[in-house]
Amino acid sequence: MENIQPKEPTGLKLFLLTIRSYAFPATVIPVIYGTIIAGLFNPGIKINFFLFFLTMVGALAIHVVSNVVNDIYDFKKGIDREDPEIGIPHGGSMVLSKGWVSMNSMVMITVISLLLAVGIGLYIWTQCGNWILYLMIFGGLLAVYYTAKPLSLKYKALGDIMVFIGFGVGVTLGSYIVQTKEFSWMPVVLSVPVGLLIIAILHSNNIRDLYFDKTFGIKTLPILVGEKLSKYIYDILIIGAYLSVIIFVAFGFLPWLALLNLLTLPTAIKLVRMLKDIPRASIERFNMGTQHNLLTAKFNMQFGLLLNIGILIKILFI
Repeated sequence: MENIQPKEPTGLKLFLLTIRSYAFPATVIPVIYGTIIAGLFNPGIKINFFLFFLTMVGALAIHVVSNVVNDIYDFKKGIDREDPEIGIPHGGSMVLSKGWVSMNSMVMITVISLLLAVGIGLYIWTQCGNWILYLMIFGGLLAVYYTAKPLSLKYKALGDIMVFIGFGVGVTLGSYIVQTKEFSWMPVVLSVPVGLLIIAILHSNNIRDLYFDKTFGIKTLPILVGEKLSKYIYDILIIGAYLSVIIFVAFGFLPWLALLNLLTLPTAIKLVRMLKDIPRASIERFNMGTQHNLLTAKFNMQFGLLLNIGILIKILFI
């Protein structure tokens, strides 16, 4: 079985591969969700679509920083380099290990994206207050030190909790504050389902790479608890996302139309079953694991969009 890898991409396709655009649902959904929650809990509020657009671009820019810095440090550590003798395929976005993009270009993308995120963040801060500044500083540090030294949180099995806090809670809360200009615990609490599914994307990736990562002595949750328990944890993340929405609806925090996301259950079941059959052999594992990771990101988008559409219907028409 041949390894699933893109062949000599160029132009926009290469750029999207470099920044790992497939994972952008982890940013897009929380931005939309936080904005819609602001409208739900503040009847009559006028959504500022210009600030919404800036929030989306700024959040995506900091996501790019996190993805590219991750590739840079993984490549330097040797994690993403192919080693046929021990069965390790190209990892990460593969653009460095295959020589499609130079290290200088990766650094340039990082710097430009960081400057864009900081510039947008500073402007939004002047419009929306100090909470945006605090979240911007936290998000920037998290994006860089998720992989970069001296913290290298990813290598210490802290990646899951960091993406939950940074993308799930942080982006949802920040998007809410941009529209309301005030802090509230409600978006923090309601960020749970989107945060769990963001962890699911990372967890799927780490299960795929369990044996590859172990070779380099780094720690991820699957390495700490083993493959069997890791599969159960993935199941819990998926079930937890649905269950949290059901609980929020039952307590009146979200409208019943938020349950539109139950339409994604067939995809969720497919993902759970698919992961149970992931092979042990390196190339086959990488192939199926990559498909599973991409489908988990796609599922994140479907779940989030239906959740947001349900809430939006309530705001606009009921």
